[in-house]
Formats: sequence, structure tokens, C-alpha cells
Amino acid sequence: MDVAAFVQENKRWLVGAGLGAVAWLIGSAIVGSIYDAEGSRREHVNLLRQAGNTPLYDGAALSAAQAESEALAAETQRLQQELAFVRSPKYELAGHGPADQYLFQVGRTLKQGVLQSANERDVQIVDKDVAWDIPAGVDEIRGVLFGLELLDEFAQRLFAAHDAVRAAEPDALAVRAIQALKVEPRRSQRASGRALRPGEVDLRDLVEQERIQVQFQADEATCARMLEACRLPGRTLVVESWQLQQPTRLGEPCTVKATLQGISFKPAQPQGEQ
Repeated sequence: MDVAAFVQENKRWLVGAGLGAVAWLIGSAIVGSIYDAEGSRREHVNLLRQAGNTPLYDGAALSAAQAESEALAAETQRLQQELAFVRSPKYELAGHGPADQYLFQVGRTLKQGVLQSANERDVQIVDKDVAWDIPAGVDEIRGVLFGLELLDEFAQRLFAAHDAVRAAEPDALAVRAIQALKVEPRRSQRASGRALRPGEVDLRDLVEQERIQVQFQADEATCARMLEACRLPGRTLVVESWQLQQPTRLGEPCTVKATLQGISFKPAQPQGEQ
């Protein structure tokens, strides 16, 4: 499988994967603003009707606004379906006892599993290259658990790509080495104490996001399979960056450095709930 051909054939998806999160957030902000404006419009209309005046908008304007709102809502839903990463109970804190102890158990199990799977396939990897920060509080632990789930998902798909390439061509290089599987340190999404502007959406109320940074060496066929494997409904690894360095000598592997993101959408709050 040729990486250049894959990129050319899937250019639209790759661009969407890289920018989809931004598009969704912009769409959410617009939809939120429209919904707020719609609430204000209804209040004005009711006041005008009570005063016996003519309604603020005519039927055509109301229909156009409703159609635009529905279109934006549909686009938001489409992007959510394409980009969502649905969390598994294994990487949630609920029902698993003290947060710090559970994080330690999950992290140890994950690292051991990755190292064992790599050794079984003669893939080079060292313990220190599977890494994450040690969090201080419960909220931080939740975020790191999400990051560990993304690492786990990526590793499984990378090993699956390796196995598929070897099954088709037993002498293929497939994955030679994994040089980094790391949870990116958490970054504040909003400056502390900053008040929201009217109609502005606080992203923390809508989504949870975590990033991982990976680096591995593999042949072109495996790199292409792995890139396509990022796209999986309900478990999408959003590709923020994907840098592929071609080998300098024939028979050597390519090197991939990538940043991937998981986006978990929070359940919508009932109307009127703060």
C-alpha cells in the first residue's frame, strides 16, 4: 500500500480529521449563539404581542432562521458522529476505588501489555518510551486515564496493522520500533477567572479532550494501514499532525511522528439547567 496514494485518495478525510475538531467547536459556538438568540427573540415577540404591536419578524424570516438553525444542528451532529471517542468503563473512575490506586493499576497493566505485545512481534521498545505525567488531583487523574485509553487504542491498532501486513507478506518489515507513546501534559482550555461573553460556549461543558504523542518506525504499508485505522466510528483518533519521514536507504523503515486527539462528548444538559 503506497502512503502517497492513500493520502491522495483520502485527502478530504485527512483534512477533516485534522480540522474537524475546530469546525465542530465553531459550529457549536454558532449553534449555541443561535439558540440564545432564539430565546431572546421569543421574549421580545411575547412582549410585543402583549402590548398589541406587530411581531418583530415576519413568517419568512422566522422560517429562514429555523432552517439555518436546523442545518447547523445537523452539521454539528454529523461532526460529532465522525469525531467522537466513546469512553470505556475500564478507563473511568466510577466504581473502581481510590483514584490514585486505580490509575497506578491501569497504567501498570497498560505498559506491561504494550511491552509484551511488542516483544512478541520483535518490535523494539523500551519502558521509558511509554510515559505520562503523575497527576495530583482527581480531575487530573480522570484526564490521564482518558489519555491512557488513547494510548491503549493506538497501540492495539498499530499492532493490528503490523499483523495484517505480515499476514499478507511474511517477510515484510512492518513495525520495527516504537519510540514514543506519551500522554501530552494537560493544558488549560480557558484562562482562570475569565468570564464568558454573551452567547459564548465553554468547551469544558461540552467535551473532554486529551492528546497523545506517538513515534514509530515501520514500512509504508503499515504506516498507511495505521493512518486509516485512526478513523473508526465511535472510537476515532483525530489526527492533529502526521509527519512521515521517508528512509534514506532502500529497505529501511519510515519514521512517523504524530499527535492524536480523543474527543469525548458530554451528555447534553436538560434545557434550562445550568
